[in-house]
Amino acid sequence: MIRSFRFFIINLLLLVTLAGCKNDPLDVDISGIDLELEVQRFDREIFTMDFDTIGKAVSTFYSKYGDLFDVFNVHVINIGVASQKFYGSYLSMFVNDPANYEVYAYTQKVFPDMYETEAILTDAFRRYKVHFPGAQVPEIVGYVSRFNHKLFTVENYIGVGLDQYLGRDCPYYDMLGTPEYMQYNMHPGKIPSDVVHVWGTARFPYNDSVDNVLNRMVHGGLMLYFTDALLPGMADSLKLGFSPPQLQFCRKNEEQMWTYLVEHKLLFATDPLEIRKLTGDAPTTYYFPGESPGRAAVWLGWQIVREYARRNPGLGVAEIMGETDYQKILRESRYQP
Repeated sequence: MIRSFRFFIINLLLLVTLAGCKNDPLDVDISGIDLELEVQRFDREIFTMDFDTIGKAVSTFYSKYGDLFDVFNVHVINIGVASQKFYGSYLSMFVNDPANYEVYAYTQKVFPDMYETEAILTDAFRRYKVHFPGAQVPEIVGYVSRFNHKLFTVENYIGVGLDQYLGRDCPYYDMLGTPEYMQYNMHPGKIPSDVVHVWGTARFPYNDSVDNVLNRMVHGGLMLYFTDALLPGMADSLKLGFSPPQLQFCRKNEEQMWTYLVEHKLLFATDPLEIRKLTGDAPTTYYFPGESPGRAAVWLGWQIVREYARRNPGLGVAEIMGETDYQKILRESRYQP
């Protein structure tokens, strides 16, 4: 009788565990989603174009890329709109500049194709279609700008500066004086999480009605939860751009970091400088030990959102991402590291 009772309890626990797994909002079936995502190689179109037919090329670019073409011209390579009289000459100077062409050639060696990146992003945006039925999938466009701009979104496009992902050992980054903590994430494997993150930021912009450290932390955590949803198999260190030791620091010191923010009344600080110290890109997080990564407070925000999702299993990814009351997320997460 006792053995039968124990057997019943064990099976009951197993069923509860399996039911919990099935309720995981990030565990979705994407086998029936018809989508193949391709990175458009605008870099090649620009650097191999025939300048004798510039008018036809401009018309084609507008037709194919819409406002992305304007943003590229005006804000990325800074030569002005394509409708101006001397646009062809300005673009020719950019393309035929020896330094620019050298960077383009180096980019082609690093990215002769983008099959691996495309496969990862295809699965990611298949999950996006499951979590956000009816949502339009963005078009991803690669370009070379001689290191002017890493990523941007406009309309339904995501622009990706491929020359910003040439590898940690790329000699250009040292020549430009790029800090080591930034070089750490300038490699091809970082493109998928960066693309997903920037799309999440475009879809779910920060609610700045009250701007303080806590709200920035939680919004940053929501963007990383969005990355969790689209790239569930990716390592946390790659999603956030931390080295394994930096991630280990955060996990080991989670309680101490949170306690420091609470005891020093930093969570509701509204000074933009204080917000940047705790949530902005940097080699380390101000107020925390030197071993800490920059944006360690955003990592805390990520744990808050994950706990909020865990305690609200009835909420789907779309509902969680749509919540703009960041203090509500903290409150209902009952976060206690």
